[in-house]
Amino acid sequence: MHEDVISIDELLTPQSFERGNYCAHLYAPFSSKLNRRVHLYSHNMYDLWVLLETNQSIKKFNEKVLSFPINFKNGHATKASPRAVSQDIDGLITIHTLQTKDGDGELDWDGWCGLYGYQYQNWSKDSLKSNSIELANLKHLLRFSSVAGLTIDYSMENQILSELENFRKITFYKLVQKFPFFDSEDINACIASLIIRKKIFSDIRLSPFSMITELSVHHELS
Repeated sequence: MHEDVISIDELLTPQSFERGNYCAHLYAPFSSKLNRRVHLYSHNMYDLWVLLETNQSIKKFNEKVLSFPINFKNGHATKASPRAVSQDIDGLITIHTLQTKDGDGELDWDGWCGLYGYQYQNWSKDSLKSNSIELANLKHLLRFSSVAGLTIDYSMENQILSELENFRKITFYKLVQKFPFFDSEDINACIASLIIRKKIFSDIRLSPFSMITELSVHHELS
């Protein structure tokens, strides 16, 4: 192994954030998966975060990756960082980049990942939005569930799941009404988290999420 080999821990350790681009749009949502705020330049990076945050096979990720030596496809050397690095529940590392309009000047991420045994995903705008309805719905659900200081209330979750066992399906609004003594924001966050974690099934891949979205603990709506 070379002395300059980048370890998995280094890839997954976020670098300190200092805003350097005041012309670009900056998103700073809270990640429940990482228990910290993430910093994302561009709409495409925000979409990528939504997919990483809600993908249940991904255990952790890092959107503030350190720079390291890498070659361009023409062989010239430079230092760069990918847009994100993720690790799945089996320990598999994936390097994520966003598709650019550059031609021969592209970095050789394929070669670098092959050298270290990592997976490589180069996201285009179209691949990020392959299901624009589901992506929009996941953003909606994250606005409920990804809140700093919010912790999973397993007692509330169990009560919600138990209530759902009494119905083949029920709307989001009617389910919330079943718990009049709980804070509505807590219930909304809990249900949203259960949908994201696929403990509750819905048709978010097909229809915009709303108060009349049907929910079930059975598979026919998934």
